[in-house]
Amino acid sequence: MHEKFQYYNGLKFTRDEKTGYYLNSTLRIRMHRYVWVCERGDIPEGYDVHHIDHDKSNNDISNLELLTKKEHYKKHWEEKTEEQKQRYIDNMNENARPAAIEWHKSETGKKWHSDMVKQAWKDGKLGKKQKFTCETCGKEFETMPKKGHKFCSGACQQKWIRVHEPKELRVCVVCGKEFECKVSYNTKTCSRHCANIMWHHPDKYCN
Repeated sequence: MHEKFQYYNGLKFTRDEKTGYYLNSTLRIRMHRYVWVCERGDIPEGYDVHHIDHDKSNNDISNLELLTKKEHYKKHWEEKTEEQKQRYIDNMNENARPAAIEWHKSETGKKWHSDMVKQAWKDGKLGKKQKFTCETCGKEFETMPKKGHKFCSGACQQKWIRVHEPKELRVCVVCGKEFECKVSYNTKTCSRHCANIMWHHPDKYCN
């Protein structure tokens, strides 16, 4: 039976019955992490404090070690039985993954992704932007080289296509008439009239 309370440096830590960890409600920190900070210093970003003997009540510094999150996860995963691993996988497939997919589709999830990308740009994690000159309007702009560097906007790109991109001869899927179309366009009909017919009968013309 684990004791309900433990004390360190005059602070009281209470055992969380769900997780087994000891927590100080004032500092909002788990005991094993607090002990490490006091004895060894700050915990680097991306690292966890691991109980060597897996006993969460044994928070002596000799029973604690610093691991990267990847190392920590791998160590606990390798120690699971095959049955425990399968239960974990089944739970992920049946509950966690569907819930995660729904969250990522939600407005909150989309905003989170957007904020993460903006922060990554700000921190320079996606590389450095370079200056280019738009081939249509001559305006100077900044962008990532891997994203292309010919045009400053979609409007300038479309304008360039209208002027410079070659055309090819196609056959209208509705009336069979030949018509010219820009190579990059996904146009299948010769006119708006035929396009309306195609979209009203997709089974017939869109296969």
